[in-house]
Amino acid sequence: MKRIGVSVVMLVLSCFLASCVHNSTSGQAAEQVKKPQINYIPDASRVKNPIKTITTLLEEQPPAYGYIPSDLKVTDKAIRMTVAAGGYWFTFGAPVPGQKKQEIYYYKTLGTPVVSKPENESVWNVQIMDKHGNVLYWLFTDTREDAERFADALYYMILHHK
Repeated sequence: MKRIGVSVVMLVLSCFLASCVHNSTSGQAAEQVKKPQINYIPDASRVKNPIKTITTLLEEQPPAYGYIPSDLKVTDKAIRMTVAAGGYWFTFGAPVPGQKKQEIYYYKTLGTPVVSKPENESVWNVQIMDKHGNVLYWLFTDTREDAERFADALYYMILHHK
């Protein structure tokens, strides 16, 4: 009986410590949203094939940085994709192996994409945001040119959605 009591106490302490670590790192996640923005205004007039551009660049992200989507479908109304699901307190927000979630981003609900470059990183990113400024997804690319091409293509679809 004493072993069960010790096990319960250890479990409760583990849960408490894990939640403390999660709470102390959640402030860091909010700071990461503030990436140095590049003064780039997306230009929809330069886009030739927006659906192909969006699809290709989502699939070709550097795997060490982004959650590479599966079951990707880019249409004239939305981007649909399956991504690794974030974990809970016991995984400290890391994706849980085998856990996935379906994401649907309707162009009519999106705001202007933001091109940025994280400090001390070799990659560029484009923040897919809703109209209220909430970041929904980060696309990562190796070059500024690809980041701008993605932002242009996404902006084109936002302006011309059906």
